[in-house]
Amino acid sequence: MNCTRIPLRYYSTASPSSTTHFNQRILHLKNAFKIDDALQLFDEMLQRQPPPSIIQFNQLITGIVKMKHYSTALMLIKQMRFMGIPANIYTISISINCHCRLNQVAYGFALLATIFKQELAVQAMVRRGLHPDVITYSALIDGYCLRGEIDDAEKVLDGMVEKELVPNIITYNSLINGYCKKKRIGKAMRLFQEIQDKGLIPDVVTYNSMLQGLFESGNPAAARELFNEMQAKGHTPTVLTYGILFHGMCRNSQTTDALALFRSLGSNELMKNIVLYNILIDGCNKCGKPNLALDLYDELLLRGLKPNVRTYNAVILVYCEEGLLVKVKELLRKMEVNGCLPNSFTYNIIVRELLKKNECGEAEIFLEEMINRGFMPDHATFENLLVRIPNVGKDSCLRTIVLKLTSVERKDGGMPTITSPC
Repeated sequence: MNCTRIPLRYYSTASPSSTTHFNQRILHLKNAFKIDDALQLFDEMLQRQPPPSIIQFNQLITGIVKMKHYSTALMLIKQMRFMGIPANIYTISISINCHCRLNQVAYGFALLATIFKQELAVQAMVRRGLHPDVITYSALIDGYCLRGEIDDAEKVLDGMVEKELVPNIITYNSLINGYCKKKRIGKAMRLFQEIQDKGLIPDVVTYNSMLQGLFESGNPAAARELFNEMQAKGHTPTVLTYGILFHGMCRNSQTTDALALFRSLGSNELMKNIVLYNILIDGCNKCGKPNLALDLYDELLLRGLKPNVRTYNAVILVYCEEGLLVKVKELLRKMEVNGCLPNSFTYNIIVRELLKKNECGEAEIFLEEMINRGFMPDHATFENLLVRIPNVGKDSCLRTIVLKLTSVERKDGGMPTITSPC
């Protein structure tokens, strides 16, 4: 993308035929969004003289944001400013949202503050039709909630109401999610009821946050009841909804119910979702039902689904805990043949479980392979290694590897800190 164009001030708008052309291109992208195609279209729009309206730029960048390319969206907005294309309040709202999603709430707030910095600036904004709206404030509230700064989010909401702006369901969804993540489930429940009293209708996002909050606060029965209410009110559960349910039910030793609910999906496309299989395999194993976990793995293969690294890791954990080392090695080979490389978590599972079973010789082999591939033991694996050092000989390969770990740099640039227990 050419970033060295001479900045020009554009005040005219594109011709109707040009507007229609770009509208069709943007609509096509929405149906099959690809970031490279979006960037190419942005470049074409930027070079068109006169350029398309800011509305079309906003539509295109919104699509990029929905794909979670927040840094890219901010770069494009910056390039628009460089080219002299005037932003509107929606563009500013997109910027605030991106900064908040990138955990840069201070930048987001700074953008909002610039709108109110001086009376003259406000008047200038008003003349240009720029007024912070519900979207702007909602983006800031979401940013604070993502950082766990729920009190600051409440202050932004109060300021929003003072300016006689009416919060919408998106605003309240951010707050409910924030309360749930801070385990303030009582507050979340009251707000959930309050928004309905105000005439707002909770959506799937609202229910997902509430379900997760109820499960994590130890209220699985209330979560199941809310799920039934959600369906009764005509909301269709998403993959995320079922993922929250299955995970929460398994954590509360309700694997039988989770599997029954999964089977009730019948021919639904969700039955072919690898993410749900991963959750159930892991959940069954952690509930002491390894055979059920392995049955689910066999089932997904029969359905023609392609396991990902999380699937393999969950099954490897089952094999390790059951002492099936031959199966572990077979699955590792199968992973690589299928183009799915083991990650740090894979090796940490294997080494840790082998050490727990005092299979130090095998653990050494995998530990060395792990380091050669650029991965490092995590904290739990280190602890398992260190407690065994006094019990191995001075010439032990395991002792040598652990000592070398103090000078091996991790892939992410970090260095392990090892404190000797002696």
